[in-house]
Amino acid sequence: MILLDNTVLSNFALVGELQLLEEYCGDRGATTSHVFREFEKGVKEGFFINIELGWIRRLNFEGEKERQLFENLSKKLGVGEASCLAIAMHRGYGFLSDDMAVRKIAQREGIRLSGSVGVLLELIRGGNISLEQGNEILRGFIGFGYFSPMDRLDGLL
Repeated sequence: MILLDNTVLSNFALVGELQLLEEYCGDRGATTSHVFREFEKGVKEGFFINIELGWIRRLNFEGEKERQLFENLSKKLGVGEASCLAIAMHRGYGFLSDDMAVRKIAQREGIRLSGSVGVLLELIRGGNISLEQGNEILRGFIGFGYFSPMDRLDGLL
């Protein structure tokens, strides 16, 4: 399973490329009700059109350990990030996030982690998109406020 937080979902939705995220995840894409609510709030506020997310499985907490881990993490993180991270930590799932605080915790805990740029790189490597398409999408992310230390993917391949 690959858990998605709202940062990655939003980046791809803002540039109109959510189908690429679906291609990347295949049938393994999942997130929590907390993230669905965050995304729906963005739709209501007009950040993106009402997008179909039926390809993403909705996961709930399984047991008190996950719920307690979520409660502890949500003291430092947003509820969407905390809910995904709690499940990823407890079940050993992969996780997609661009949030730096989340990434630090996930790396410390040994969670398989990537983000929006990592997804673009894998899509290029897999032949799903060209390098130029990846660079164009990255420029779109940046145009919508995504912080990136680079403006091209060329040096990362």
